[in-house]
Amino acid sequence: MPWNVYLHYGDKEILVRQYDSMKAWVDYMRGEDKKYGDKYLWQSGFHYGDWLALDGNVDGGVYGATDPFLISSGYYYYSTNIVAKAAQILGKTEDAQYYKALASKIHEAFIREYFSPSGRLCVDTMTAYVVVLYMGLTPDFAYENVCKGLLKKLKKNRYHLNTGFVGTPYLCCVLSENGMNDLAYHLLMEKGFPGWLYEVLMGATTVWERWNSVMPDGKISGTEMNSLNHYSYGSIVEWMYRNMLGIRPCEEGAGFKKFVIAPAPNYQIAHAKAILRSAAGKIESQWEIKEGMLNMRFAVPFDSEAVIVLPDVCKDSLDLSQQGILTAEQNGKNVELKVQSGIYEFSYIPTTPYRKIYSIDSPMEELKANEKTRKILEEDYFSYCPKLSFEKELYTLEELLNGPFTNLPYEQQRALDARLREVE
Repeated sequence: MPWNVYLHYGDKEILVRQYDSMKAWVDYMRGEDKKYGDKYLWQSGFHYGDWLALDGNVDGGVYGATDPFLISSGYYYYSTNIVAKAAQILGKTEDAQYYKALASKIHEAFIREYFSPSGRLCVDTMTAYVVVLYMGLTPDFAYENVCKGLLKKLKKNRYHLNTGFVGTPYLCCVLSENGMNDLAYHLLMEKGFPGWLYEVLMGATTVWERWNSVMPDGKISGTEMNSLNHYSYGSIVEWMYRNMLGIRPCEEGAGFKKFVIAPAPNYQIAHAKAILRSAAGKIESQWEIKEGMLNMRFAVPFDSEAVIVLPDVCKDSLDLSQQGILTAEQNGKNVELKVQSGIYEFSYIPTTPYRKIYSIDSPMEELKANEKTRKILEEDYFSYCPKLSFEKELYTLEELLNGPFTNLPYEQQRALDARLREVE
């Protein structure tokens, strides 16, 4: 909490006042670690874990399925890093070195404990994948497996979340920042249970403690602890500011003297706009997808500096003559602009079309609902595969293609996938 206040307001006084309590918390975790084996992991005592997650053993229970010691050890590392950075800012060089070294040892121990040599995360839950990605605990050799594991968990859960108080605040951020931005928007727009729009469509004006605090028939859920005004799942708004519109503070230049605007637009929402009244002044970010064009506008306040990341564009197609642009660099499929205070506007056709992409990974319901994709299925799938009584237990076309009694050759699967991807 003190670290976030410092990041957003740039006033070291909060770190000065709270440094002892921040340090004491990490020292407590270190003490518990030493008491139970000195493994640089926190694997003792009671932990709430991924509170109220939907993947627990008991329907309507409070404890999620994620190993609570993975979560506690993750926060052991995360909090130690914060104390090391706070110590450096306050000129406490000896402390900074000690906590930085401690964080490194926790990182190494965490990877030994929770990752197989081949890069498989040993705790297979949605929240576990989210925690290791968000907290910087995914080694390079495991990154691809972890992203695939998270995607697999979402697919298995029919593209619904089942995360609780730990996993949910980070989930959409992790998806947007690791190549799964479409799914972050899909979760935001989910109208059924569990999902944010389920609450909205049930008449909620505040965010609930549980995903089903009110049942479809309008009655209050019979579960215990059922607040109708709770913060945790309201954290989706951070994703809206941080990822949808892309406004992010920087540790260098805290208080938004320096910051990043890296919006992540998606076809599922036609336009979005955010205004942040920061300590440095009013920051604006907005975008609109219209007739194949991406129109963007940004405002950087007086005496501030920003890095604007324009998605899916080549530098040569941009108007870079606008006053205040200091540098422009192509970084993969994006362009990074370093800018001074001012208003910046851009319009371009993105190199990646912002439209719905169908594939064999798509749910069968979606493919059957679209006239064009349904016709492709009738030509390339239904004529080949028999109707099976247990198909309803599977979800995506890929699952059906690789299910029992189907076994469509790989080359034909790729050809079918290519045809689906061409549908607009």
